[in-house]
Amino acid sequence: MSRVRPLFLLLFAAACFYVFAYPVWRLSAWAGGTWTLGWPAILGIWAVGFLGMWISFQGPRLALRYVVVHWMGISFVFASVTVVYELLRLILPLSDRAAVPWLLAAGAVLALFAMAASHHVAIRRFEIASDKLDRPLRVVQISDIHIGSRQGGFMARIVDRINRLKPDYVAITGDLIDSSAVEIDALRPLENLTGTTLFSVGNHERYADLPKAISMLEALDVIPLRQQSYLADGVQFIGIDDDENPDQVARHLPEVGVRDDHFSILLYHRPLGWESAIGHGVDLMLSGHTHNGQIFPFNLLVRRRFNRIRGLFRQGGSHLYVSCGTGTWGPLMRLGSLNEISCFDLQPRSRGPLTAGESR
Repeated sequence: MSRVRPLFLLLFAAACFYVFAYPVWRLSAWAGGTWTLGWPAILGIWAVGFLGMWISFQGPRLALRYVVVHWMGISFVFASVTVVYELLRLILPLSDRAAVPWLLAAGAVLALFAMAASHHVAIRRFEIASDKLDRPLRVVQISDIHIGSRQGGFMARIVDRINRLKPDYVAITGDLIDSSAVEIDALRPLENLTGTTLFSVGNHERYADLPKAISMLEALDVIPLRQQSYLADGVQFIGIDDDENPDQVARHLPEVGVRDDHFSILLYHRPLGWESAIGHGVDLMLSGHTHNGQIFPFNLLVRRRFNRIRGLFRQGGSHLYVSCGTGTWGPLMRLGSLNEISCFDLQPRSRGPLTAGESR
C-alpha cells in the first residue's frame, strides 16, 4: 500500500494538470499578449482543480462535487480539442492566434452537446432463445445510474421508462448510487417498478456506504444478491459483489453453484470473468462499469483495461452483455456514448430460433 499510494497521487496530480491546467496554459499562450497566463496562475488553477477533486470525493459534499465534476468534464473536452490542435500544428502551417477562437467555439459546442446527450436514454432490445426456458420472459437491465451524480428525478424517469417495457424482472448491475449522502427518498421510485427487482453490488456502493445502500434497497423491495442466487420461472439469477480482483467471478461462482436445469443469468458489475462464467455454464452475464468511456476519447483508455466495453458478445451458448450505463458518473455529459436501458426477451427455443439483435 505504501508503494501504491504515492503512485496514485502522482497519477492523480498529472491527470488534474492535464484536465484543469493544460488547456488554459496552451490556449492562453497561443492567444498571446495580455491573454497569456504566467506559471503562477497556471499552477494555481492546477492546485484548485486538484484540491477541489480531492475534497469533493472525501465525503457527502454533493454541492461541491457537482461544481467540480462539471468543471472537470468541460475542461476535459477543451483538453481533448487542444491535443488535437497540438497534433495538427506539428504537420500544418497554422496560425495559433487565429486558431484560438475556433478552438474555444469547438470546445463550447462539444461541451453543450455532451450535456444535452446525457439526458437522452436509449432502449436497446435483444432476443435470446434457449432450450432451458418453457415460457417467454422479459428481463430489463439498468446499470451505473449513479444517484449522487444524478438526482432522484432521473431515477423516476428511468422507472417510468422501464415500466413501459412491462418487464418480468429488472436487473440492476451495480453503481446505483455513488455517494454516502444519498438518502432513501432519492431511490424511492424503485418501489414503483412492476417487475421483481434484483441488485448486484458495484464498486461505488463499496466506496460510499455499502451497508446503508443494502438497507435502503431492502426497504424498497429490491433483492440484493451477494454471492447468492434467486430462482423463479425456470431462471437462476446469480449476483456477485464487485471487486478489484479479476478472479472474483471464478472465486465465488463455484460457491453459489450454477443450475444446469435453469436458464442462468449472472449479474456482475465489471465485464470480467466471462470465461469462468462460460466454464460453469452461465447462459447470460450482465455487466456495466465501463460507461463506454462516457466522454470521448476516454473510451480509448477504457479499452486498455477491458477487452469488451459495450454491446452483446456470444460464445457457444453463452452471452455477455456490457451496458454503456443508464446514467453518468461525475459530470452530466456524454460524448460518443449514450445512456441506455437494456431489454432482453428470453424465449423457449421451441417457439422458433431467434437471433440476438439490437434496436434503439
